[in-house]
Amino acid sequence: MLAGSPNLTSTMSDTDRRKVADAAQNNNTTAVRLMLQAGWPVNARGQHGATALHWAAFHGNPEMAKAILQHNPSLECVDQDFHGTPLGWAIHGSEHGWHSQTGDYASTVEVLLRAGAKFPNKLAGTEKVQAVLRAFGLKE
Repeated sequence: MLAGSPNLTSTMSDTDRRKVADAAQNNNTTAVRLMLQAGWPVNARGQHGATALHWAAFHGNPEMAKAILQHNPSLECVDQDFHGTPLGWAIHGSEHGWHSQTGDYASTVEVLLRAGAKFPNKLAGTEKVQAVLRAFGLKE
C-alpha cells in the first residue's frame, strides 16, 4: 500500500491517526510496531490525549516502548487529562495500572530514562521502580 501511495499517512483522518495509540492502549505490540513502520505518526493521541508511548509505559511493556522509541517520539509530552509524561504513566501504572501485577515497569522506566526522559519531581511507584529511579540518580 505504501509503495503505491507513499503519502498515505499524510492524508489520514484524526480517527485513523489515533489508531496507533489505540493499539498501544490495547497492549498490542505487534500492531504498534507495524503501524509505526508503515508511517503512522508516533505522537498521535488517543484516549486521554495519550500517545502510544504513554500506553506502553502504563502497561509496563518495555518491548513496545523500545519499538516506539525507534521512531523518535516526544518523551516529555503530557496527556490531556492527567497531565503526565510517559515516565509518569509508567510510575503510576506500576502501582495502579491494568497490568500492575504482570507488567515489567522497572524495565520500562529504565528504557525511558536511557532514552532521555526527565526525572519525576518525587520518588514514587513500586519498590522496583523506585530502585531504578535511585540507580539513575533520583534523590528522595
